[in-house]
Amino acid sequence: MVKIKHRLLLKMLLLLPACPLLLPGRVFAQVPQNINATSTLADPAMESHFKIPPHSARPWVFWMWLRVNVDEKAITADLEEMHKKGIEGAILYESGTGYEPGSMTANMVLEGKKYVIKPSADLKGAFQAPLPVPLLNSWDKRTRELFRFAAKEANRIGIKFVLSVGLAGTSGPIDPEYGQQALIWSEKDVVGGTAVNEQLPDPSQTVLAMHESVANSSADYKKKLSRMPAIAKSEFKRHEIAVLAIPDEANVQASQVINISDKMDADGKLQWNAPAGKWKIMRFAYRPTGNHDVWGYFTDGMSAEALDTTWHTTIGKMLKEMTPEERKGLYGVEDDSWEGGETTWTKLFAQKFKEQHHYDLIAWLPAVAGITLGDTTQTDGIRRDYYRTIADLIAANHYGHLRELANQNRLVCYSEAAGPNTSQLDNLKNSNAVDMAMGEYWVPSVHRATPERRFLLRNTATANHVYGKKVTACEGFTSVGPHWEESFFDLKNVADQAFCDGLNLNVFHNFTQSLLVDAKPNYVYFAGTHYSRNVTWWEQTPAFNAYMGRCSYMLQQGLFVADALYYMGDGIGHGEQMKSTPELPAQGYDHDNCNLDVLLHRVSVKNGRLVLPDGMSYKMLVLPNQPKMAYTALQKIAGLINSGAIVVGPQPEGLAGLVLNVDNSIKAKQMISELWSPNAKHHVISNQSPAQVLKDIKLLPDFEYTGLSTTGEIDWIHRRVAGNDIYFVASRWDAKEKINATFRVSGKQPELWDAVTGEMRIAKAFTQSNGRTTVPLAFEPRGSVFVVFRKPIAATAKGTTRSNYASYITKATLKGSWELHFDPKWGGPAKIKIDSLMDWTRFDDYNIKHYSGTAIYNKTFNVAKADVGKKLLLDLGEVHEEAVVKVNGIDLGVVWTKPARIDISKAIHPGENKLEITVVNLWPNRLIGDEPLPQEKRFTQTNIHKFSKDTPLLPSGLIGPVELEEAK
Repeated sequence: MVKIKHRLLLKMLLLLPACPLLLPGRVFAQVPQNINATSTLADPAMESHFKIPPHSARPWVFWMWLRVNVDEKAITADLEEMHKKGIEGAILYESGTGYEPGSMTANMVLEGKKYVIKPSADLKGAFQAPLPVPLLNSWDKRTRELFRFAAKEANRIGIKFVLSVGLAGTSGPIDPEYGQQALIWSEKDVVGGTAVNEQLPDPSQTVLAMHESVANSSADYKKKLSRMPAIAKSEFKRHEIAVLAIPDEANVQASQVINISDKMDADGKLQWNAPAGKWKIMRFAYRPTGNHDVWGYFTDGMSAEALDTTWHTTIGKMLKEMTPEERKGLYGVEDDSWEGGETTWTKLFAQKFKEQHHYDLIAWLPAVAGITLGDTTQTDGIRRDYYRTIADLIAANHYGHLRELANQNRLVCYSEAAGPNTSQLDNLKNSNAVDMAMGEYWVPSVHRATPERRFLLRNTATANHVYGKKVTACEGFTSVGPHWEESFFDLKNVADQAFCDGLNLNVFHNFTQSLLVDAKPNYVYFAGTHYSRNVTWWEQTPAFNAYMGRCSYMLQQGLFVADALYYMGDGIGHGEQMKSTPELPAQGYDHDNCNLDVLLHRVSVKNGRLVLPDGMSYKMLVLPNQPKMAYTALQKIAGLINSGAIVVGPQPEGLAGLVLNVDNSIKAKQMISELWSPNAKHHVISNQSPAQVLKDIKLLPDFEYTGLSTTGEIDWIHRRVAGNDIYFVASRWDAKEKINATFRVSGKQPELWDAVTGEMRIAKAFTQSNGRTTVPLAFEPRGSVFVVFRKPIAATAKGTTRSNYASYITKATLKGSWELHFDPKWGGPAKIKIDSLMDWTRFDDYNIKHYSGTAIYNKTFNVAKADVGKKLLLDLGEVHEEAVVKVNGIDLGVVWTKPARIDISKAIHPGENKLEITVVNLWPNRLIGDEPLPQEKRFTQTNIHKFSKDTPLLPSGLIGPVELEEAK
């Protein structure tokens, strides 16, 4: 009997992963709460982990599935290739192919320090062909089977597998009643003093999606409302909220509003004995917005019930079906960026509003719809509380509840929770609600032509800083328009800017699911830099993955360093998507942002600094330039000032939200008067800028530099761990630069760590003065370096040289003939001899001219005996795009930066040496060459036909000159 019980218990335990309904609510034991917690401990293996990044820093990919019945062999091949190339994890996103034909009519071209749109007549015929296999329906049985197979294979192969549950929050095959909802109303004017017997118009007018103050609106609120789109009659069910009668006169008070909901029948007919006077009848209701994507309706972001419904029709259903072996492979779920549009109501909104603000919203609904009730202060207060409630409900019932569901099922919750596509979210609060908050950044494309539309990760990074989260993962290198046109070098300055904004774990967007096992470049998702086994330079990706991993690892160490904490008020809206220009609080200083939640619950003062529980600290708090401030915020600011904090900012005019407590109004006025009085012992500094305050307290910049050219731009970020300072410094553009960089560190030896090569060396040129260290730095095009301060030295110590960089002397130019080998499978000759290096597009042979892929150059060269033992390098000159250098059979690595220079010292010997250079170009030339050919003669298979036969070819191959150099 005992054995039977034990067997039954074991069987039940095995069922738990597959059945979320068996798990108790709010149980998080299976997912450690510190899974993404900041650590202030130094890594004793930092040097070895810099050379070979640990798993925690290795890049991931978005694995974009095309919603087709794919061969399982292709799934396995994709996952195996990810693992071979050092990809740590994959977020499976069932995207379909998508389509935006207008994006393929122009290119982005770098001119100086700016990317500009260049329309091209050669791209006008661009089109996207249909897929050659039938589509699947989202979350149908076959789709779930493929997801389960992918999970099992990921576990076998060693890839962390995360399943995306859609845009804007787990959209799926749900009833519209669980989709986004909109508050709507109608108006009708009536005259009282007699019985009113009127048919009320159906509600159709919608409210504004974001709060605008009555006093500060650039146009009348009602006019803006009149331009809002109406919700037409449809099959969607409408739910009545209230019918209110408002005196049609000036200075109406909320107490004059009469709730006459019981006077309207089910058909919308009003029968009411109206008091004398003119009345405006407002009929309020809510109805599904109907917003949807290919997966289904966007889930009501304010409703936990709606999210439960979506979960149980999508991933919950799959979890029940998964075997224990399949379940082992599912690491987490991902909720992608909010793209469901605006939502202005939910079934329990009035109840949740009252719980949060302690008064009934219903009588005040006319204020939300543009009627001034009481005075403008009260009306603004109502609107603020209304929009604050929307933000808080989304944070709790969408992002927070998704984490609960994931954690209950032993899954990690990932989410691009900071937007960017809405003005309704509290980006910081949302990011705190999930396990792994993600941002995103894009490469230049017509779809996102300006930097502020491409770098959308600062909100996430600052949220992770102030909420004590270590990793800021980002969807990286997204684009709409370019296709197979990027080299690693093209991506580098984009990545470096993202690193300086706070990125420290990259998720490549994207690795498109291989529709066919062997097709090249295969059928792809319409957006994103193609980063998959089907790109020409896939075999060389470990070099770029290592760069991304090294940078990510270093920028995960310890804590972000900033001097100012900016309080953003309610924090609803876009916040700060990218680093401010000029920098805040001043050039050479950095900052974080915080919302009301962080200010109230996480900020304290220690030794005159603002500190957070996880170790972050700041020299000053900067207040927003907003007329209203929450009462609780004023109380907290008063406490911080009395504890010795430096607080800078303008005096508010009053309290945010509707203030019904007269005592609070009186106390607030008194607090404001005292806090902003220059005669008070402790007060807010309101007559000086944050930059001036920094000067007054003699806090020198954390980082500054001199010597930059007019064509250059320098970016940076600073982290600190256990007393060790780590600066990442990047030169953003293509000019070579030499600067003197000054860091707010002294008494430590500066070291230069190169994330491209993994080389670490001490800086032999530096000076120390006034508590700071100045280091001469030199940058090649788009160069970057980590400047690390770890080892103690005397405060008076200085370097022994004037430069930290070698100079290069040309020893020989490799002239004469080369053997050149193409891959015949891709149309090139197996072997030819060329008299000199030249661009492949200049050959007469059609298939060389249009060749895409890998070619190998062979040559011998001589090295004098006297030169062996010296530091010799090979400069490849002009090369398109990636190159692998071997000397005497020794693989020296991938060359992908400019100049294309590599150290060959360890491989050479006196006399004749064998040189092999493998060069890989990009796909467009072959696609251009295939376009006029009949289908049976084409080498490529894809749905993307961006290029025509007349599109200019891209330079390709090893162009040189190739030179042997000595480093001095």
